[in-house]
Amino acid sequence: MLLGLVFPDMNARSLRGPLLIVLVSVALLLPCFWHSRIQAGDLSSHLYNAWLGTEILAGRAAGLDLVTPSTNFLFDRMLLWLMQSGGPALAEHIAVPLAVLVLFWGGLMWIRVAAGFVPWALVPCLAMLAYGWVFHNGFFNFYLATGLTFWALSLAWKPTPLRLGGALLLFGVAYLAHALPVLWGCAALLYVLVWRRIPEDRSIWLAVSSCGAIGALRLVLDAKYKTLSTSHQLLEMVGIDQFWVFGPKYIGISLALAFIWAFLLLSLSHEKGLIRSLPLQLCAVMSFAVLILPTRVELSGYRMALSFITERMTLPFGFLVCLLLSRARPMAWQRWALVIIAGVYFSFLYVDTRALNHWEDKAAAAVEQLPRGARVVSAMQDWSSRTMLWQFPAERACIGRCFSYQNYEAGSLAFQVVARHRNPYVMHSSNDAAHVRTGEYVVKPDDLQLHQLTLCSDGGLCALPLKPGQTVKVDELSMLPALF
Repeated sequence: MLLGLVFPDMNARSLRGPLLIVLVSVALLLPCFWHSRIQAGDLSSHLYNAWLGTEILAGRAAGLDLVTPSTNFLFDRMLLWLMQSGGPALAEHIAVPLAVLVLFWGGLMWIRVAAGFVPWALVPCLAMLAYGWVFHNGFFNFYLATGLTFWALSLAWKPTPLRLGGALLLFGVAYLAHALPVLWGCAALLYVLVWRRIPEDRSIWLAVSSCGAIGALRLVLDAKYKTLSTSHQLLEMVGIDQFWVFGPKYIGISLALAFIWAFLLLSLSHEKGLIRSLPLQLCAVMSFAVLILPTRVELSGYRMALSFITERMTLPFGFLVCLLLSRARPMAWQRWALVIIAGVYFSFLYVDTRALNHWEDKAAAAVEQLPRGARVVSAMQDWSSRTMLWQFPAERACIGRCFSYQNYEAGSLAFQVVARHRNPYVMHSSNDAAHVRTGEYVVKPDDLQLHQLTLCSDGGLCALPLKPGQTVKVDELSMLPALF
């Protein structure tokens, strides 16, 4: 139904019909299957907590609850269902590829509806966005919600009763995954509806007033909650930070792509009325929002802050930039440059995720030496990486064998697994979990036996016992190769 609404001219004989969709999808999903495990930051924590959910349902995790929050749980619930059916390998290799397809095709369909055609030259950019910073931090509830929001926008962009009904349904489902993309999508849709109803020569005032509303929102947030902004938002406001995934070498990828984007934008500069165009105004307002709004807000009712707000929002911002650039007609060298940049980008990802799998093999070997039911903590930092590379090294290795005692999800009260009180499986205090990761946690006399996953003298990983009064040690290391 959705494909028919978005691609009304699609038919089985068209080269850009079902066959092309299948071929692009297969190529797009290669990074999900090129290693035995998908390396995506927080994904290991999501998998571990899905396993904890199965333990709760089986009555083997007293002190933990499985709840259904209003938002931020759809991807986790999907993992839980799949975990019950076939274990963690099946769960991650179905849930993650499905999320990738929803995001990529939802974004492409939205651009197609808004632009009037499919910008095939920009497909390499969309594929890179699908495997960008949000993916490799493992924020899959947000990621899935963004993809569903794209689908909703593609339906509501040219509204009919049937399309609006489908869009409302998709917005509702997306909200179950994460609220932020839904709020963004509704705001963008409201902007479009107003823009279409005012004279073109006054549309610039709509952008100005929208920026004023964003500034007022910042003041309200600062007055009501504790907030934080960072200097990184100066980089995020141009929309290329999603491609800076791990180490410094990805900065070159980001700059190269920004160079091509600048050429494409320059080719549009001669267009009459460009400033009054809807895509440019949406990009300008979005850029201002990324710069002005806080990236961290401490909401009431939770034990941890809503963090990385602006970093996450540059994912839909990147697709919005591609919508703007779809108006350009790239020259042959620019098309080839986008393909080459994407090729280098994915080759970097292949090498780096292979290295992460190697380290996870070491973590699994260390954990296997522990008795079943052991409690494991770790404090590893890789300051050369922009993503949270190794905050959860024991989670996937502990599934079915041990407990990652510092896992933050249950203590945050923001996910489907909740620890409201002290229990033998996970720290119920998110502050304690944070102190473990920063090396500030001192083992308490009433803590059960803890083991720290740490570096060994031979360069591998060991699980060593901790005694009361002992401080968790921070291991600083680089887990990724510097070059190819």
